Formats: sequence, structure tokens, C-alpha cells
Amino acid sequence: MDRLFLGIADTNNCAFMVVGDSSGEIVFAGIGGSVNHRCWGINQAKLNLHSMIEAVGAEIRSRIAGVCFTYIKEHQITQEEVLPVVSGLVEEAAVHVEDLATTGALGLHSPKERLFLMGDRLGLAILLSEGGQRHEVRQGELLWNSRRDHEDFSHIQELHENEQCLSDLAQALDCLASQGSPWALGVAYDIACDLVRLVVRLGNRFSRPDPVIGFCGPLLLGSETIRQRVQYLLSLLFPQAEVISAPLAPAKGAYLSSLLTRKTELRPEVLTTFYNSARNVTQRGWLDFVINISKSAERNCCQVV
Repeated sequence: MDRLFLGIADTNNCAFMVVGDSSGEIVFAGIGGSVNHRCWGINQAKLNLHSMIEAVGAEIRSRIAGVCFTYIKEHQITQEEVLPVVSGLVEEAAVHVEDLATTGALGLHSPKERLFLMGDRLGLAILLSEGGQRHEVRQGELLWNSRRDHEDFSHIQELHENEQCLSDLAQALDCLASQGSPWALGVAYDIACDLVRLVVRLGNRFSRPDPVIGFCGPLLLGSETIRQRVQYLLSLLFPQAEVISAPLAPAKGAYLSSLLTRKTELRPEVLTTFYNSARNVTQRGWLDFVINISKSAERNCCQVV
């Protein structure tokens, strides 16, 4: 029976999960509560992981041979720290940890040159060339860099101080913008410009006019205003680029990274299967499902597709 590999990408508010086999075929995707024990404590992180593993079913669970966890750089967890969280849950699987930037770029489903664009608390862009070279640029705090001198800022700041997740803040920003708030529209456009600048800084390294640019992160995907502005500006600057929403990219990359722990390299046929499988996931609407249920995941429940 073919062994399976699990990738879990944690955002500190929720965790995306992808399970695939040794051939590159994705067999399961879902979302659950955060497994970052620094944010939620060992007991809650372990409970959330247990719910996610239970959700995949006993047959899949029994075949898991490797697990890769990935976290955002500002909350990077060591492999030793993960062991108490996984204890008793995936005892026989090889466990390791990667940073989210690495797995995000790896998980974009394209054999072409690809750029991973992350709009989280920080901005991040990673370019992976067709030759395998990696280039990375970062931007400081996106939401708090601009326009604090307005009454609407106090509403966003209050949500932030009450530990609302960034996707909620992004939606609140959209709501203010739709009500005609010049401040909210200005902030959204400032964030969009910051993200586009990251792409431009890497644009001179493009070796072809049609790279894949994958969007990820609660600010970039959570705010329609920000996302549409970024897409519009990129369409002017790089008209042949293929722009996609890629919320599952870090989890997909974590799955591939887990698979790599059992193989010295990923054969071309494995990557081809992965690219095709990942596109099928998108066509079946799994990515939309993940975005739409993000709030329930933040309430520490696991949803599956």
C-alpha cells in the first residue's frame, strides 16, 4: 500500500493541510485550528492537530509516513518544539519543520518560473527561476505602515488589539472602503502598492514574460480591494503573467518537502503529477472552500473537503 505524506502550513490563526502520495497525487486537503503552541499552548495545538488527523480518516491516517510543518518566519518553530505536539498522533511518521516562505514557493503548481507573493503582517515575494535559483525580498508591517491619522484607524486598531485575525481586519477595511471611506481606500491602495513593489524588485530577474505569480496571505486574499488593485497593477507591468490565488501553496509545498525527506530528489514525473493534481484541486473548488471557511477554522474546528 502506497505511503502518504502530510503537509501542514500554520498561519498562527489556522492551519492548512494537504495529504498526497509518493507519486505527487494530492488525495486530501482541509483546514483546522492553529497548531502553533507558542500562540495557543501545547494542549490546544495538540487538540487542533488531533482534530485534523482524525478528519482525514483511519485509512489515510494509517498510511502517513512523513509530516512537514511550516510556520511564518516570525514564529518559526524548531523540530524539537513540534515533538510534544505530535506525540501520540503520528508516532511512526518522520517529522520535520520548514519555514513558510520556502514551502510557499515550492507549492506553486507550475513548471514555469514562479513568484510567490505573500500579504500577511509582513510582505514577502520569492522568485523561483526555471533553473532553480531563488531570490527573496521582504517588506515591513504592511497594515501599520500608513495613514494612522484618521478616525477609521481606531476601528481597525481596536480589532487588532482584540486579537482579530488579519482576514477579519482585511474584511473590515473592505467594508469601510465600500462605505466611501477615503482613509480605508488609501490604506488598501498603499498596501497593494507595497506588494507590487516587491514584485517589481524581482521583475528584472524574470527570464520569461509569462511567470506564474501566486497570491497568498490574509491581507492579499482577505481584502478584495487590495487583491484587485494588485492584480490591476501587475496586469499593466507584466501583462503576460499568470496570476493565481494560492492559499494552499505553503501546505502543498510542505507536502512536497515531506516527500523529499524520503527521496533524494523529486523525479520529473512526480512533479508533473503534482502540478496536474494541484490544478485539479483548484478546478474542484477546494481553494475557494478553504478561503470561505477560514473563520470557522479560527474557532479551532477542522473542516474537510
